[in-house]
Amino acid sequence: MKSSYCSLYEFGHSFLSPMLNYYVRALETKLNEGERRPVCLAREGWFFYVLLNALIEDDLLKVKHKPVYLKVSRTLLFKTLLGNPDALDVALKNKFQGTVLELLMKRFGLQLHEAYQILPSELLGFKASLPEDAGKVKQWFEPHQKRLLDYLEETRSSFYDYLKAELLLDQNVTPVMLDLGYAGTIQKLLTLILEVDTEGLYFITTQSGDTLVKGKNAHMTGVFHENVSWSGSPDWTQGCLMLERSLLLETLMTAPHGQVVDIRKCSDGKFEFLYGRETATQRYYQDLEVIIKGALDGVKEGLKNNVKYEHGEICKIYEAFAVSPSAIPKSAYYLFNMDDDFSGNGVINPLQLFGL
Repeated sequence: MKSSYCSLYEFGHSFLSPMLNYYVRALETKLNEGERRPVCLAREGWFFYVLLNALIEDDLLKVKHKPVYLKVSRTLLFKTLLGNPDALDVALKNKFQGTVLELLMKRFGLQLHEAYQILPSELLGFKASLPEDAGKVKQWFEPHQKRLLDYLEETRSSFYDYLKAELLLDQNVTPVMLDLGYAGTIQKLLTLILEVDTEGLYFITTQSGDTLVKGKNAHMTGVFHENVSWSGSPDWTQGCLMLERSLLLETLMTAPHGQVVDIRKCSDGKFEFLYGRETATQRYYQDLEVIIKGALDGVKEGLKNNVKYEHGEICKIYEAFAVSPSAIPKSAYYLFNMDDDFSGNGVINPLQLFGL
């Protein structure tokens, strides 16, 4: 094998497989609690979907209901629910600075001509700083609520049919949402749309436990860290490295496509998805697949040989890669790019951000 292939493979094997080994064991326990269906969310969910299917195929994981990969994003959900006051409260919680036009395009996935078609140009030029100006933005949108709902009816109906096609409307099976974390925004919005109780199993949570969403319960569990906060937030008490440098995981545990920004149901009953920008990770996905293969092989070997990791060991392994400039192979550097349009930051490089 070429040296670059070997280094990428070994990187996935040594960095990701211990965490995934630990996570899969927690997931297996969760799925055995009753009628549970693993639902892999968003781009990170693609990684979980590939992992679970590989383990099921090798008879290393038993599930009652086949995993579902749900092509979804916060942007698509916010777009689907734009005009819904309950969803708007959630959409305006995260940090953002810019004009209303930029907010609609980057957080709600609207195109330029759509924004001007729905809202007055004067309103689109207003500037907002979130979450501080959330109340103002809600007031600005309120007179246009019906127009927003009507314009996005096709997106909303297509997405609901998509959920129905994926069997997520079955009241007898509880969806277990799988994602990296952190606040469970996608899970809570899906709970609102599906009108069913949901479970969420994450690497990290900023608030675990139960959240009531329109009479339905969204329960969140963090496998590695629970109830931790970002540094700089009012309730921050101590640093959580896996949270603070979670962009390393987000970059690697991703799908071969960009962020899902819209959906349409075709005449043949199939669904067509519209995606946002691609970064180096998507353009060179064949190289990322080498890292994924190393991670999957490591998990399989661990489960076959009953290798188990302690929580403290996982934290030390993560620290070794997330802090040391020499731990991540140079052959993987170009893959560490990701879009953060949701927060208005464009494409960012975690390695440069963290000085690695």
